[in-house]
Amino acid sequence: MNRSITLVGDSIENPANALTMMHAAGMFGSACRFRDTKGLASTPGAPLALSGITNLNAEEARALHPRHVAFDNLPGASEVYGFQAGTDFSVMVGNERRGLSHEFASLATDRVHVPMHSRRINCLNVAAAAAVALYYLSGPRVSPMAVRNEPGRRRPELLFLGPREHVELGSAIRSAAAFGWERALVEDRHRVWFDCDRGIRAEGRAAARRARNEILLVPVPDQGPKPFAHVTVVTCRQEGLPLHRANLTRGASQLVVIPDESEAETTSEMWSRWGVEVEWARVAIPATEFTYHYRLLATIALAEVARQVGRRPAARPPREPRPPIYDHKLEKWAEATGQRVSLKELMEY
Repeated sequence: MNRSITLVGDSIENPANALTMMHAAGMFGSACRFRDTKGLASTPGAPLALSGITNLNAEEARALHPRHVAFDNLPGASEVYGFQAGTDFSVMVGNERRGLSHEFASLATDRVHVPMHSRRINCLNVAAAAAVALYYLSGPRVSPMAVRNEPGRRRPELLFLGPREHVELGSAIRSAAAFGWERALVEDRHRVWFDCDRGIRAEGRAAARRARNEILLVPVPDQGPKPFAHVTVVTCRQEGLPLHRANLTRGASQLVVIPDESEAETTSEMWSRWGVEVEWARVAIPATEFTYHYRLLATIALAEVARQVGRRPAARPPREPRPPIYDHKLEKWAEATGQRVSLKELMEY
């Protein structure tokens, strides 16, 4: 395990999120520690894996590494895309509702964030956010987010293929909305979204923040949609181009497929039914063995598509208004004749 990086969770409320954060850290060879103000291990129904966590205070956190990266929407935060954190640092993520505490935010030597495109969904699931942070801070070097006049025309269509778990899918849908998708296709072969019981439906919608999330979800029939010209399948297996080198900006002619690879079912998938030209894009995971979570791989993929699709240029500041033409003309005339006359004097004449 790479002890030069530590994922630090500050006041995480949900034990399931804390466990998934531990799994995200394991994907990238990172340690994982918590400032546990909520008693995660003692929460009813908490996973057994949380029983060994110890509370991390600010001084202990400061001593972990020379550099501490706050991954939060803090003033002056840089974009995570293209940010170079080095090899010896901690990544601090906070409570979804309150963010990092003042005590831990004050430790930060660097502040970074991942840009959100939605006005209604302004943050990711905390475990998914941690995975994005670890991927970009410890993984491939990428360019900053693209700046384009019409980025929406480059956004590909999106397909969630065969998700097996409703909360994982809900969190992935939340990420899609946060990164700017207004609609997504869902191939719900395991009935975790459209045709499920009431309890599963409620939990999945809560994970997706459906009360504020306006993304349109379109069920895909068994025969699939009309074939696309380009299909890019995102995988964590050793196939295809690295994700950041794949072209993910072909617009409506391209379908980005995020399959659930928790089991080997996708190896027998008939990919040609989705489109004419099929390519693979792999998410580079340093660990050879790790606990798979659909939301983590999906959110990393969506963050990379958002980086490549880009955003509009920043609005130019308004120009100062030009003086009235008659003031300009009078000034010119006064300079030519050696006499300056104001408009007020003319009006009083």
